[in-house]
Amino acid sequence: MSGLKTGLSITGLLVFGTTTSLFAKIVYELQGPDKDGHMQYFTKPWAMTTVMFLGMSFCLPWAYWEEYKHKKQAKEALQSANGDISDPLLYGESLTDDTKETAVVRGNSAKDIFMLAIPTFFDLIATVLMNIGLLSVTASVYQMMRGAEMLFAALFAVSFLHRKLNRMHFLGILCCVIGIALVGTSSLLAGEGSSTHEISPQKMILGMGLIIASQCVQAAQITFEDYFMADLHIEPLKIVGYEGLFGSITMICVLLPLVSLIKGHDGDGLHENSLDTLHMIFHSRPIAIVLLVDMVALLMYNFSGMCVTGALGAVFRTVLETTRTLFVWLVDLLLWYTPLGFGTLGESWSKYSYIQALGFAVLVCGTLVYSRGDEVQSKKDHLEYEAHAAEEGEAQPSMLMPGDTAPMPVAGSQSVAAARPMPVRGTPTSFKSTMNIHPLSASVTGGGLMGRSMARSTSRSMSRDQH
Repeated sequence: MSGLKTGLSITGLLVFGTTTSLFAKIVYELQGPDKDGHMQYFTKPWAMTTVMFLGMSFCLPWAYWEEYKHKKQAKEALQSANGDISDPLLYGESLTDDTKETAVVRGNSAKDIFMLAIPTFFDLIATVLMNIGLLSVTASVYQMMRGAEMLFAALFAVSFLHRKLNRMHFLGILCCVIGIALVGTSSLLAGEGSSTHEISPQKMILGMGLIIASQCVQAAQITFEDYFMADLHIEPLKIVGYEGLFGSITMICVLLPLVSLIKGHDGDGLHENSLDTLHMIFHSRPIAIVLLVDMVALLMYNFSGMCVTGALGAVFRTVLETTRTLFVWLVDLLLWYTPLGFGTLGESWSKYSYIQALGFAVLVCGTLVYSRGDEVQSKKDHLEYEAHAAEEGEAQPSMLMPGDTAPMPVAGSQSVAAARPMPVRGTPTSFKSTMNIHPLSASVTGGGLMGRSMARSTSRSMSRDQH
């Protein structure tokens, strides 16, 4: 990837990632007319979950377009180098002048695709919890509280994947716990969960608890994917797209009608009138614009994130995600103290914000320390593997570790060279994890290439990001 494209990808990750995070909260502060003509706040967490999945589903046509271009380029390059050949290149298959292997396409089986419905279920639960929790906290606190994923991901990796944690891992987790405690305390003391209406301390505690619970669900999703889906041969952008498609269908056909039948009031988290939602969207231009921009930003965020991870590695992506959290806070402050926020949007700086800043700094340190622990553990395991292979007389030139997945070329890559493997270890994070501070293990040696598990790191998005 050229320097210009890399720079654009980094800029896109920060700009679109910050946009998705801010707009997820801003839309809750906007008002629109309901069916009875009364002005109501757009407190619609279930609708926002649907918007997120719709934004993710836009990745699907883009993924197939990138695949078509890559196959076409690969076929032309192979025809030029090896003569007439009718089949495109097999992802990850090395071709040399000596072997002159025939290139074939590995298709995505229906079974592999429908396997994605399982992580979609986890993703859906986590996103609903996050969106309900976001009703009661500011965007910056929401971002920082998502650092709890590190704690649960490490816990599940040890419990179910039988991985080992070193001292740096434990130190990173301790920093994570302290940082979250400081951020939560500052939010309660400041008493600011919304810029337009008052949020009670009880609701703020519940909101933060739901966000932390959502990170537990996301960590469970990561563990499931790592254990059961490590050998699934689907490109990362397709994974995001198919999960978005399955999630959109589930929300529109099942959950939105269901929550409309539950008794209650909009904004309490459970009941949500979808007819009111549609009426507000079609009769309030600001709400419609924010939702549309949010969906487009989700698409561009995921694509930019893939390019950054493929070109610069997941550790660099981790640093950018941390920077993104800082940008969310700074822009939120800018909205409050300038006319850009129209006098109603953003969050203020109080004497308790210093505690939040300290908590954020501790969270950043914890993330970097945890990532360093991943690197140390990866090197240690690799040396042990080489020593064992040497003893058995089976030393291989490849650096691929047992249990690691085969690498794939980044979509749209101009090179048809053989893919080089890279070691991937540690607790990965969801590819869509879109707005959080999270541990990303990375020991990247295959420049421009990434293994599937590393590629899925950081959903999540997009998470998830709205994720």
